[in-house]
Amino acid sequence: MKKIIALSLVAGSLVATSALGQGYLIDQSGRSAVYDGFTTPGAAALDTKVDVALFWAAAGTTPTVDGLSTSTPTSSNAGVSTAAWTDILNGQFTEAFDSTALNGLVVTATTTKGIVSYNGGFSFGIQGTAVGSTYTLYEVSWNAAYNTAQAAAAANSAVGWSAPVQFTLFGATDPTITSPTFSQFGTVVTTPEPTTMALAGLGGAALLAFRRKK
Repeated sequence: MKKIIALSLVAGSLVATSALGQGYLIDQSGRSAVYDGFTTPGAAALDTKVDVALFWAAAGTTPTVDGLSTSTPTSSNAGVSTAAWTDILNGQFTEAFDSTALNGLVVTATTTKGIVSYNGGFSFGIQGTAVGSTYTLYEVSWNAAYNTAQAAAAANSAVGWSAPVQFTLFGATDPTITSPTFSQFGTVVTTPEPTTMALAGLGGAALLAFRRKK
């Protein structure tokens, strides 16, 4: 029994030490930070229908999705390519995981004013990061009808992302902990790439020709 208690204390101590060793920040925005551009495509709205996640990578990393756009506009009639989801979830960036109390992925719904406020605006640690280290951070949004980014991607659902920022993480007890400032961005519908549409058209034409021959 004593051994079990001792091992439990050691394990608890290791978890606490590990959590304190993570880099800390606050993830909170001002008003009109993230827009819903998918409920009524082309129209910008502020509501609770959008989920937002935090992604991180080594300092100086440029997100692959920047090849499509540095960030999504707050309102877009055209939408963005479905390739955006592939670029976002290609493993280049890590979806932030809250190490403070093993709460899980850093995901939160926007408020009716388009505000992002994870953990009620309180600081938290990001698993896998280090105090005093600088990282590239950016936010990704999707239709809150899907529980995760992966589920939204599988459905080719609406997506959005902010411009990346460089941010240095704080220690757990640092009284000056702040939040990175991300650009405003929208969550917009996705559309197939032109090549995909062309291939679909060719496939339809071939099927029609085959039926005529029969």
